[in-house]
Amino acid sequence: MGGTFHLPEELALTLSRQWPCRELQIRQLAGLLSPTLLSPPAIIVHGPQSSGKSGVLGALLAAYNAPAPADGLENARQPTKRKRGNDTGRSDTNGLSQRDINRSLPYAIVKCAECITVRHLLGKIISRTITALSAYIPTIVNGNDPRSWVEETLTKAKCEHISLLPGVLKEILDSVGCQKLILILDGVDGLREGGQMLLAALGRLGELVPSICVLFVMKASPRPLLLQVPGVPHVNFPPYSRNEAISIVATSPPPDLPGLPSETASRIYPPFLAAVYDSLIGPTASTIPVFRSACEKLWPRFTSPITNNEKPPGLNPRAEWDFSRLLVRNRALFQHQGEAVLVHHIVPDDPPPTSAGAKCSSSITPATSNASSPFPSLPYLPTLILTSAFLAAHIPPRLDTIFFSKFSSSSLSARNKRAHHRRRLKVLSQAQAQEQDLDTPEATPKKPGKRVKSKHTKITKSTLSSAFASSSGGPAGGAGFINPRPFPLERLLAIYRAIDPNPPPQTAGPLTKPFADTIYPELATLQRLRLLVPASAAAGADGSEKWCLNANVAVSSGSAGPSEWIAEMARGIGVEVGEYIAGGLD
Repeated sequence: MGGTFHLPEELALTLSRQWPCRELQIRQLAGLLSPTLLSPPAIIVHGPQSSGKSGVLGALLAAYNAPAPADGLENARQPTKRKRGNDTGRSDTNGLSQRDINRSLPYAIVKCAECITVRHLLGKIISRTITALSAYIPTIVNGNDPRSWVEETLTKAKCEHISLLPGVLKEILDSVGCQKLILILDGVDGLREGGQMLLAALGRLGELVPSICVLFVMKASPRPLLLQVPGVPHVNFPPYSRNEAISIVATSPPPDLPGLPSETASRIYPPFLAAVYDSLIGPTASTIPVFRSACEKLWPRFTSPITNNEKPPGLNPRAEWDFSRLLVRNRALFQHQGEAVLVHHIVPDDPPPTSAGAKCSSSITPATSNASSPFPSLPYLPTLILTSAFLAAHIPPRLDTIFFSKFSSSSLSARNKRAHHRRRLKVLSQAQAQEQDLDTPEATPKKPGKRVKSKHTKITKSTLSSAFASSSGGPAGGAGFINPRPFPLERLLAIYRAIDPNPPPQTAGPLTKPFADTIYPELATLQRLRLLVPASAAAGADGSEKWCLNANVAVSSGSAGPSEWIAEMARGIGVEVGEYIAGGLD
């Protein structure tokens, strides 16, 4: 079984070329995760951001699952052996070759930052495990193809509490005969719920299910006995030192620029990297990706005197541009101009105008675009979730059956209820109009024989408040409609399903993302933007926790209110908020 696997020594040498300065960590993980050896139930991998933790783990597990050079010859001879009745090609009861089972090392990676609740985390662990096992099933399982097995297993596997997770995972692993599974919880220190008790329960998962090895990947240094279990291996990924960072970035050649000879670039680039690190990267404790991006942005500016054929300073006609002259020339590049490069911008800066006409057009175009769309915009899914939250915060729960129930929307009772609200609002608006006509001094009595053309009923916020106050039977009924109030997460998801203009198909395939994997990452994004905030610090894991709408943070005081902003975005995706707010009126 172990002859077909690469030795950890070979893996360390191969991966060290891909991930330099991480040879020690690669050797440690290669020994702990070896398919031929027993792995500990839990492993903690910690280090700062962009230190190579997730990349090294992914490359190591992918190398373990890569086919050996002799696999092609064995697979070519395998059908002949089966015809002759040789036992080496015999399959088990599931139709999966025992050699394939022993040689596979399935692994599942769960991004904990995408999980809002503990229930969502448990569901993602199960779905990722099933997906990982389906990739290692080349033949039929229990008389069904892998797609049918995935769909059937996803339907049966339900986990509502952490205590049920070991039993569910054990049943899934036993159904395919998996002997070892690597479960990676990436960013486990960023979980929003659970706390220390959840980490301790997940740390015991490998003890209850011996075929599972759980890896806890975190940014912060763990405290002693984090999992409340002694003897847990720790693999530390320290931040890169100055020499390591410069050597990693120097492995890639400098960007090619027209007019810059390759010999000059190779001579100037190493000291340029050192200058950028000492002036910008080192004091700000930036990462390798930021270091590489800053060098790529500053390199054309730094070598612009050479590419523009400028004359070096001095009286010597044979003088050439070297690093010292370029450094003196670009002193400001490593100060204020270089600091602006470290700031990440979502929207790229506009290029400078080249002519007077272009300058005039560029000064007019942004004003026109801002005037046409003064509101900030969001993608489709966050916009739909924010619209659902707006409706859940402003519409009383007693009207959900009228507005959002798909069973009652097409029935006669629902149409009667909508017509009732329509008549009530119309009567109120006509009564207000008559009062205004009576109060006007120049109002004259209408002639009985002359027919007056009726005006279009205008629905205002005061009209809506009066209508809902009268329908509730008290003066406080309309206040709840106008003022946003907290709402449960389950109600938000129900409204989302009801108003979705592009609902998913009823019969979803095995490759379709679950509803939770689609919604909860967008909810996490809106929570980071402070557009949706929890109503209380203590939240449950069953979806009954309450949330509040906080759309005022995205709208400035000089522009329109949050209601107009959300209504404008909802209209862009095909949802008319006014139809629900006005009780189905046109």
